[in-house]
Amino acid sequence: MNYIERIKEIEKVEGLSREDLAMKCGIKYTRLRNVVGGQAEVRASDLAMIAETFPIYEVWLFTGKEYPQEGQISPMTKKALDAENTDT
Repeated sequence: MNYIERIKEIEKVEGLSREDLAMKCGIKYTRLRNVVGGQAEVRASDLAMIAETFPIYEVWLFTGKEYPQEGQISPMTKKALDAENTDT
């Protein structure tokens, strides 16, 4: 999964439109739209702004790895944990 796919996964699991994600993270909407659309390269600063807003996804966003024991998970893991907690 590449950076763009990770950004899209955050949008999906968090229930945010691209515009909402941009606003929440302090990224210009046109910048985020261009990055996700492939018209602009992803910058470390773009990822840092998203990670600052969603700190539990920071490691996953940058590396694709998860360290649940340190509270570093992916949106997919969060979704599974939320579903697990809803079932009990």
